[in-house]
Amino acid sequence: MWDNYIVAQSVQASLGLLPRSALAVGVRIVGTDVELHFQLSELTENDIADIDDIVSGLESITGQHVRVGKTYQILAGPMLSPHDDLRWIFLARDE
Repeated sequence: MWDNYIVAQSVQASLGLLPRSALAVGVRIVGTDVELHFQLSELTENDIADIDDIVSGLESITGQHVRVGKTYQILAGPMLSPHDDLRWIFLARDE
């Protein structure tokens, strides 16, 4: 149930803040350690600000007992795997 709660809160924290260049966003949960993973087509200052706002929002929602981290990758397209230990909460549409 904890994992589902963190996934739902991650979605809530990212509402209206997903970077324009986001290809995919996932969350890895290991107890009270949570890491947001962003796959981006490029990384701009606005993207960094959006990612920081999402992390800050998730920290506010989950409280001081949860450690929230972030990672990002610059890719040509999303790379998802059922074996990557992530719960994907966003996948960009093909244009």
